Amino acid sequence: MKSIACSCHPIVRFAGLLLMVSALSATGLTTAQEDRRGTPSGGERPPVQVGTATAAPGAKTRGSLRVGDAADGTPIAIPLSVVAGRRPGPVVWIQAGTHGDEYGGIRALQEVVRDLDPAAMSGTVVALMAANLPAFQGLSRVNPNLDDLTDLSNTFPGNAGGFQAERIAALLHPLVTAQADYFLDLHTGGDRFRQHPFVLYTLTGKVPAGTMDDLARGFGIPTLWRDPVKIFPTDAITVFAGAGVPSFLVEVGGGQPLDPADLRLQADAVRSFLRAVKVLPGDPARPPRFTVVDGYRIVTNSRGGFFEPAVRPGDRIKAGGRLGVMRDVHGDLVETLTAPDGSDIVLGVGTYPAWPTGGWLIEIGSGLRDEPAR
Repeated sequence: MKSIACSCHPIVRFAGLLLMVSALSATGLTTAQEDRRGTPSGGERPPVQVGTATAAPGAKTRGSLRVGDAADGTPIAIPLSVVAGRRPGPVVWIQAGTHGDEYGGIRALQEVVRDLDPAAMSGTVVALMAANLPAFQGLSRVNPNLDDLTDLSNTFPGNAGGFQAERIAALLHPLVTAQADYFLDLHTGGDRFRQHPFVLYTLTGKVPAGTMDDLARGFGIPTLWRDPVKIFPTDAITVFAGAGVPSFLVEVGGGQPLDPADLRLQADAVRSFLRAVKVLPGDPARPPRFTVVDGYRIVTNSRGGFFEPAVRPGDRIKAGGRLGVMRDVHGDLVETLTAPDGSDIVLGVGTYPAWPTGGWLIEIGSGLRDEPAR
């Protein structure tokens, strides 16, 4: 779920590669991206290495990326897989668990990686299974360390001398910008919120808008949040798109327990994207129509108590429409929540039964338009 608001480490050798990330060519790819696809330089591709995982063409390997230490000095290392196809192609970086309580994205990514066959692939998939490992270990949205509490999702490009989440972002940023042709961030509503499935992407001007639109449709998810204003300027997908790497956030489901249908939907969306960029053979899923929004609002409550929603994720709504009510501990009605101006669709609904004042209860999309598939 989105929110508003010097070392001998192996990644150092990638720092020089950042100078290669230049303006987009006429093909929409950087020179470094063209080289990784096998053109124009050709020749044998070097193995892709992230942390301790190195995969030569035709291999699938596991490893980890050390991002710090626990208080007792034991390493904190993000588990990851690198799957390299036999044929040249793009590098797709996929991460889940940017918020530690969003378990569905991790489970969906497990399914994707398990089914990848290097012999049938072109290019490489890098999969970080739990990007915010301290938060995941603490079963928390953010790092439960009271000296941190930083949202990794909104911390890029990071700070190598900052709090732990900032340091993780600072480690990931050069790796992604130097190696990835595409970046995917898998999210859910966490353990107390449920999202309508959508794909979020930000138009930064570095990648042609039409290219971003076409790639977003490649997931096969019918609802797209097309952000033209950089509503999350320090989010990973905004920062990486600004560096010329087409980047997308895939939001599906959430709440407890995990719904197997949500896991299948998110995994299938990733597979569809991999087909769209020719990492996997076949055609991507193409729904007949798309719902596109370009605005976003969070609705919070003024009175604490028990929340009774009157809408579900995906419902269409207009300004003044009833969203739900709050009842106090005696069961008396103390507040009726209504949709703000510009409301068009419910993107997410809180699933936790009781909330204090200022709870994150409803997410609303605005600027809705229905478009046929291209």
